[in-house]
Amino acid sequence: MYRLSKDIIETVTYYDVLEFPLSVFEIWKHLVTLTENARPSSYFEILTIVKGECARGVIEECCGFYFLPGRELLVRKRIQREKISVAKLKRVKRLARLIQYVPYVRFIGSTGSLSLKHGDIESDWDLFVVLRAGKIWTGRVVLTGFLFLLGKWRHGRHVRNRACLNYYVADTNLEIGTQDLFSAHEYRFMIPLFHYALFQRFELRNRWIVRFKPNFSLSEIPTLWSVPYQKDTVRSFFEKWFDRWNIESALAVWQKGKISRNPKTHWKGSYIEASDRALVFLPRPRGPRVYEAFKNRLSSF
Repeated sequence: MYRLSKDIIETVTYYDVLEFPLSVFEIWKHLVTLTENARPSSYFEILTIVKGECARGVIEECCGFYFLPGRELLVRKRIQREKISVAKLKRVKRLARLIQYVPYVRFIGSTGSLSLKHGDIESDWDLFVVLRAGKIWTGRVVLTGFLFLLGKWRHGRHVRNRACLNYYVADTNLEIGTQDLFSAHEYRFMIPLFHYALFQRFELRNRWIVRFKPNFSLSEIPTLWSVPYQKDTVRSFFEKWFDRWNIESALAVWQKGKISRNPKTHWKGSYIEASDRALVFLPRPRGPRVYEAFKNRLSSF
């Protein structure tokens, strides 16, 4: 029970860094552990210990959410941001209905603050993109151009309510490369927007999440934000048309050159990957900063 109590405190602390108080159900579902080979726990076990830690004053409760002492204002913040995020997710869902017709796009998932339903008025829409293997460079150009024409591509100072395309993988390379606590959090919260069957394959390939979240289990039903995946003849037609041009290699050379010349690529601590298997653009990855703050807060216990 001591280990489970420790994990609960670590979970509340980790999400305190993200300014995100949790319900008992969320503590159970997203339980964090730093212990190897941790076993799954039941909801009743979590509920019992949470109530005990609350009685001891280690954590506090308001409106069904639990947080570190003195952080009650986070509850109001979460409720306000959830209302904002629901409105944004409705718009993202409408955009996803269009994106599924874009050539080479096989899956789109919402990540970041929006998947946490914790976005603010100025936030963008982080999207995780799966593209057809062998066409990742062409797919990126086509999707970016499509969103640019719609006025929904994030670039420069154009941020609010625009799609941030910073993580692409090929549909034969669904396992996430950075397997740490932040990635486990990020992809456990990811909202699949279409092609739910591929999302289930993604979860199977990323079962390593259980190392950090022992109550991780595979999803069984689509979320309310998912749209039916259409095997569209229009998309197939344009894919065959692009395939005839054989421009993948040329687009790869052009984009690799741009990425290499971008100063952000060479920032200390940046995570940039540019290959036929994945395109990742994280010049300032959030994970290490969150983990450092998490460890600092844990040291106060």
